[in-house]
Amino acid sequence: MQIFRGQLKSRLQNVALGDDWAEKMKAQVDVWEKDNVQSAQSFAQNLNEKTKEAETKLNKLINAYLEGTIEKDIYLAKKNELVQTKTDLSEKKSDFGRKGPPAGGWLEPLKKWIIDANYAKKLALSKDFMEIKSFTEKIGTNRRLLNREVVWEWREEWKILADFNAEFKNFFLIRQTVRKLN
Repeated sequence: MQIFRGQLKSRLQNVALGDDWAEKMKAQVDVWEKDNVQSAQSFAQNLNEKTKEAETKLNKLINAYLEGTIEKDIYLAKKNELVQTKTDLSEKKSDFGRKGPPAGGWLEPLKKWIIDANYAKKLALSKDFMEIKSFTEKIGTNRRLLNREVVWEWREEWKILADFNAEFKNFFLIRQTVRKLN
């Protein structure tokens, strides 16, 4: 059991994100969230302006028709066009209210992933086998014992970090070797 615990901890180190990196990454996510909020406010303001513009055009059209300056068939065609525009804008505004700002749905999962990757660092030092087991179920698939070794396939978001950490370790080892040779 101790051997497997050590193997699990070793594999967790492959996806562990240090506190300094986690803080920097969370700070960047915060910047992106603020940008997203500003973008959402701009989007909502733009929708409101277009809706007011369509309303103004519709009112002018109605007044022109009532004054007799335009014919009925022209009035009806333009009115239908403006009503459709107004309806489309109202639907966009309604969708925006329900779904939130466009293209911002990736920030929360990213923030959670950063927190989890940082938690992997803490778990790699932990003795809580059940928590380690639970976490490995979350980050890997096809978990099994193969020749007395714990193995699994990384889920895609964790594979990226495992590959990066492996490359970083290789770079660091090469740099140390070069320094020793000089």
